[in-house]
Amino acid sequence: MALSRSIHLERVNQNSSASVRIVTVHGAMDRGGSFRALAKYLSPLEVVIWDRAGYAHSLDVAPANVENHLADLSEILDEKPAVVFGHSLGGTYALWLASLGHPNLLGVSTFESPLPGGGWWGEDWDVDPHEAAAGHVPRERAGDLAEAFLRRMISDPVWERLPERTKALRRTEGRAFLRELGQLVDGRISFDPSEITVDVVAGISSRPSHHHRFGLIKLVESIDVTSYCVPHSRHGAHLTNPQALAEVVVQQFAKVTQA
Repeated sequence: MALSRSIHLERVNQNSSASVRIVTVHGAMDRGGSFRALAKYLSPLEVVIWDRAGYAHSLDVAPANVENHLADLSEILDEKPAVVFGHSLGGTYALWLASLGHPNLLGVSTFESPLPGGGWWGEDWDVDPHEAAAGHVPRERAGDLAEAFLRRMISDPVWERLPERTKALRRTEGRAFLRELGQLVDGRISFDPSEITVDVVAGISSRPSHHHRFGLIKLVESIDVTSYCVPHSRHGAHLTNPQALAEVVVQQFAKVTQA
C-alpha cells in the first residue's frame, strides 16, 4: 500500500504474512532512524519506522502540522493492525489517535510523552508560540533554536563533531520542531485521555524532567496505565537503552495479540 503523501517509511524485519506489527513514532527533532536499534531487539516482529513530515527524509513533505502527523499515522495503521510505540511527542500523537479510535490500533506504548499544556514553551526562546504554531518563525531563527535544543540534548562537544551537512539538515528541521511544539502549547494538540480504550503502557527515565513526570502522573490519573521506569536512563532511552524498551513492547504485544 502506498501512502497518499511521500512520507519516508521503512519496514524492518518485514514479514508480509504477519497479521500484526509494531509502528514507531519519533518525537520532536528526531527521526525514524533512531529506532533501528529498537527494531533489532524487536526481531522477528515486523516494525515500521518512518520520518514524520519536516524531518530527515521527509523534510520536504508539507505541511508539517499536527493534523497531518496524525493523519499520516492513521494511514500507516490502515495497512494492518499494530501496537504503536511513540517516543516523546511521538507518543503524544499515538495517545491522541487512541482517544479518537482506530480499528487497527491494538495498543499504545509511550516513553516520556508530553500531554498538552503551556509548560513546554521555553520563555527564553523569544518567540511567540502562536506564531510558531502557524509556521511563521523565520528560517534562521528556527534553525538557531533547533541547534540550541540539540546542544542541550546531546551536548556541545557531540554537536561540534557532527558533519557540517548534518548540522545544516538538523537546523532546517527547526521549522517543523517549533511548529509542533507551538501547537502543543496553543491547544491544537488536544484530546481527552479518558476516551482511550486500548491498552496503554507508559515509560519514564530514571532522571525525568518535571514536565515528563507530571505528564505520566496525569495520564495514570486519567486511565488504567501500566507504567515503568528504565534504570540509569534519560530521555533518549530509545538510543541508549533500546533493549529495555523492546522488552516492554514485546510484553505488551503478546498481551494484546493474545487477548
